[in-house]
Amino acid sequence: MANKDVILIIDDAECIRDSCCQVLTKAGYRVETAINGEIGLAKAGELKPVVALIDLDMPGAPGLEVMDRLNEISPGTIRIVVTGNTALDLENEIIRKRRAVQYLTKPFSPEQLNLVVQEALSIRNPTRLKEERHGS
Repeated sequence: MANKDVILIIDDAECIRDSCCQVLTKAGYRVETAINGEIGLAKAGELKPVVALIDLDMPGAPGLEVMDRLNEISPGTIRIVVTGNTALDLENEIIRKRRAVQYLTKPFSPEQLNLVVQEALSIRNPTRLKEERHGS
């Protein structure tokens, strides 16, 4: 059975958007994409996604701004940051101050993406992760 929760991918890199979309669609999620922060915020306001994967380094509205504005537009959306930056101070800023639950460092594998999304969704529905891991 397909999952009806929307996952929103906000990334200016077409290859990242496309690969994440393919992986998550194959896993049964409904996936929407946005090529920049402004479009992503508009879609978030309309769709109220359960999860948003947000690239930090985008032109226009950068990822940290998108995360802050997402608090107002769709406060229930679980945030996963996608970044090429592995600096510890950035990690602390993202997790502690911006309410992101996880981050993915580029490049990442389809398995890593699926795991991070499953873990994020388990915050909303703690039994879901256990069921997905045990095939129930």
